[in-house]
Amino acid sequence: MTTPLADYAKFAGRRIAIVEHMQNHPFVLGLHQAREHGLEVWLLTGDRAWYTHGHDWDSHPLAAAVDRVIDVDTTDLEAVLSSVTGEDGAPLVDGLTSFSDYHTVLAAQAARRLGLPGPDPAAVETANVKDRLRVALGDVPFNIPHMLVSSREQLDAAAGRLGFPMIAKPPAEAISYGVRRVDDMAQLVEAWQELSGIRHSLRGQPRSGDVLLETYVEGVEVSVETMTVDGYTHVFGVTSKDLFGDPAYIECGHTFPVPLSDEERDQLYSVVRGTLKAIGYDHGPCHTEVRRTESGWRVIEANPRTPSSCMTMLVTDVTGRSPILDAWLLTIGEVPPIEPVRHSGGAAVRMIYPQRRGVLKRVDGVEAAASVPGVQVLLHVEPGDHLLQRMDNSSCVGFTYCNGPDRLEAQALADKAAAYLDFVVEEDEPGETGEAGEAGEAGGTNTAAVADGADEAETL
Repeated sequence: MTTPLADYAKFAGRRIAIVEHMQNHPFVLGLHQAREHGLEVWLLTGDRAWYTHGHDWDSHPLAAAVDRVIDVDTTDLEAVLSSVTGEDGAPLVDGLTSFSDYHTVLAAQAARRLGLPGPDPAAVETANVKDRLRVALGDVPFNIPHMLVSSREQLDAAAGRLGFPMIAKPPAEAISYGVRRVDDMAQLVEAWQELSGIRHSLRGQPRSGDVLLETYVEGVEVSVETMTVDGYTHVFGVTSKDLFGDPAYIECGHTFPVPLSDEERDQLYSVVRGTLKAIGYDHGPCHTEVRRTESGWRVIEANPRTPSSCMTMLVTDVTGRSPILDAWLLTIGEVPPIEPVRHSGGAAVRMIYPQRRGVLKRVDGVEAAASVPGVQVLLHVEPGDHLLQRMDNSSCVGFTYCNGPDRLEAQALADKAAAYLDFVVEEDEPGETGEAGEAGEAGGTNTAAVADGADEAETL
């Protein structure tokens, strides 16, 4: 770490229930750090196989990072409440929360029913359902024109109102699932046909089939990492976002902290705080994605949770405060002493995507990548796993992570390490999505994404 981790002694003797959990290394690391400071962690899950992908649960990193696993239907509020209360109806935990987009609303509802600290469930739902966020923001200049369409017959009106290009997306999903740019009527119809067929979320919740259309705004995208305490939003800093896969929008890298002029920073923070105030979000972490355009900042999304992938590590290593641990302090009723936020050095992560679909046989170059000074190689696939099943953030197979004197030097080292990695697969036959084909071995990471992402970060 660039900056030593802050003291989290207030976890001692406390117990928290987490409704589902993020899988990647930073979130498992956060569990270990919290437990080292005395926090007891219960994981509530509806399906252990969702985490293990057919592997043994006891060997999964989460199994060693929590004190107790409770198997319960995590889409059923009453079942969740029953799992964390005693015979007298009193809670058996000091806090209950979730960082999973698919469970943050239920966790907020459960916390409120139990009389435990937590955000307003309505505010969380407004943030998660993207068309409701647009409606809540109204005519503020940092909103984006939009239209929620429920039928094919509405597409002509949407094209007339929003123009091309536009963004099409499911109203409530995560990991950039289904998000794409459409440049003409034919692409709009194609996007509608595909997205309107999505009637269940990636975690099984029912969906209406509505499609959210938004005016495309050109610009460089960043995210702002915040923690709102008693209605005041503290800002950890600004993270760059590198994207590839046009017309899809898939994250391939991040750096922290992004330097801004005083005027730009004040305007950006005002936009983020105004967004959270508009939806009534007054308690907890948020990861707000914002794009800088010629006409000013425009809000893309507000995610009422900590940032995913390795972004929490970026913040923690540079500030010394962990958004994950601070969020859990809030969950048990403690106030994290966030201010003043100080930055020391910089950090970067490169998200790795394979070039070819198929069954992973091996990963070459890991030793060379790990030998790059200051770099950690964090892979989350194993031989036998199927790669590139969808073109969204779920296709990420690992990270190269670096923290150092500044974010751009860290980025260069993370990119250098990523270039060594070669994911050798047995390729699928054309049209196949699950079983390996007979094409033989093929390898290669998405090195084009590495190069393009580095260029975009330089423009901030």
